[in-house]
Amino acid sequence: MKVLQTVLLLLCLRMGQSLPVSLCEPQSDESDNPVYDAMAKHSLTVKGCIGKFSHQEVYVLNVQFTDKNSILQLEISRDSLDEKITETPPVIIVTTNPGVYLFITGSAINYPVTLQYSNYAMTSSDDKPNWNISQVNLPGNSEELLQWAKANYLEVTFFAELQNPKKVYLDLKKDKTGPETCELQQNFHATNILQVEYPIVDIQTCVVPNEEPVKNVYIVHITHQHPQPSHVIDINVTINNGPCDKPPTVYLKSEEGYSWNIYNQDIGISASGNSTLNNFMIPANVLPDSKEELIETARRNGGAELKSISYLHVSDASYVHLPVSCVTEVPKEIPQEPEDLCLNLLHSSLYSMCNEERLIISMSKEVMKVCNLQSLDDISFEERGGECTAKTAKDHIVLSTSKTECMSFANGNKIINKLYVRRGDLIIFENTIMCEIPTIKVEVFQSPDFTLPTKIFDADKVTYVQVDTSLFIRSVSKCDLLVGDKTLILNKSRPQVMMNYLSWIFNTEGLSLPETDSAKLSCEFCYGYDIPLDCCVYESLDVTIVNRSNPKTRGLGMESVLGITFGAFLIGALLTAALWFIYTRTHATGSNPAWRF
Repeated sequence: MKVLQTVLLLLCLRMGQSLPVSLCEPQSDESDNPVYDAMAKHSLTVKGCIGKFSHQEVYVLNVQFTDKNSILQLEISRDSLDEKITETPPVIIVTTNPGVYLFITGSAINYPVTLQYSNYAMTSSDDKPNWNISQVNLPGNSEELLQWAKANYLEVTFFAELQNPKKVYLDLKKDKTGPETCELQQNFHATNILQVEYPIVDIQTCVVPNEEPVKNVYIVHITHQHPQPSHVIDINVTINNGPCDKPPTVYLKSEEGYSWNIYNQDIGISASGNSTLNNFMIPANVLPDSKEELIETARRNGGAELKSISYLHVSDASYVHLPVSCVTEVPKEIPQEPEDLCLNLLHSSLYSMCNEERLIISMSKEVMKVCNLQSLDDISFEERGGECTAKTAKDHIVLSTSKTECMSFANGNKIINKLYVRRGDLIIFENTIMCEIPTIKVEVFQSPDFTLPTKIFDADKVTYVQVDTSLFIRSVSKCDLLVGDKTLILNKSRPQVMMNYLSWIFNTEGLSLPETDSAKLSCEFCYGYDIPLDCCVYESLDVTIVNRSNPKTRGLGMESVLGITFGAFLIGALLTAALWFIYTRTHATGSNPAWRF
């Protein structure tokens, strides 16, 4: 029977016809297929709105679950950890079904926040002295909840109604722009404020009964009932058992006008729009619109190599995480050894940071216990002893050295050293650290189109500062002007995500700039790993601040010219009259005989 099916498959391929449906049978066991863990993100709400705030930020979330015994994971971040804390802390109002457990994480944990929740809430840190958490009886209807918030706080910065999210990412933006008041809209896109993570549930996998299959195929079909503002979709493909002898092929299909950013290099790609994969542009392919035609296209192109085809339908997604797998001949079970837990922890908790001067390595403090180490001296750089061995810093083990000590050396834009973990005389872990120093470039512009860079700030106009940096994971990102003994912090907006760097925009709107020819613009960007040591990159420029509206520095206007001209005329007329008066008096006196000799 299998031989007959293979013959039919080859005949259909040669004749260019569609394959019979019976050649792709639904998969009965889904437990070993990682694609069922796929998830998507988007900024679409059931209802939502934004509003301008002048005094206090107020964020309202109405999150409803079908399963009442659910957990709402809420990650709250404020991308301004380096800025001064406002006198009035932001307010976050959350209502859910009764019995839903709220768990909060994120950088905002460390700063003053007022949280009002209809049930019980807990943060990721037991130590939260700056948080004011209270349980409040809140309306479950969005319209009533919005009116309640306005009645209690006068203004609402952001409102969102969500259904069955897996995780919610809320960014407290300190953005005073937007509509005057928050008015609910159906299917509102909360771009740059909210990201919602959902599991993908519309997944179907069928098995192709080939004799010697060597690869899997995945089809991601994204449709947008409510088109998103950005027509770029991010796809993160992870291979759970790679590298592959025959990498999987991923088909990406969406409406016309959408493009793709793909993060993985060991896959085949066929996309309906232009796509970018590891800095390489991939032109668009023509793909059919329906599920059945997409599956038939994948079968036809895959031929006798196919083992399975997985079809995923996603609505209104801006990001998809797609776990895939290679076809392996025989699954190999690797016996667990005591060192495996140690190595896993070392690999998962190890981070490196560097700048022009230093190299810092951190790992979990649990390494000492899990790896059965006797002393911090068992963890060191290539050179042992003294400052080259590990130290503890809160919940982390940290090693820090300059780029020339502990046998560190610089090679181009990288600082290189080796990390050793020993148990007695036995080296149980060795890793070459090659830390690439983040780049930072600062330019000043006097127009928002970012043309013609300058080093002059105009005090009566908005000046823009563009900072390009390769430091993606950061906790501090700021630019300020040092004028004498005064430091002015520039306003910061959301970054533009480029292929290999972030482009941040700062401006001087609302700042009072004193006129000077000796100001210094300084920008600082620091790593965002949760360890007590800072590692930052800096860039500064000597700039001049001018005030073109100052009469002492601007040119003479028409009014000034006319005034000076009239004044000169008036003085000339008076001088002429005076001279004429003297002349006439002298002439009259000279005619008197008493004056003659």
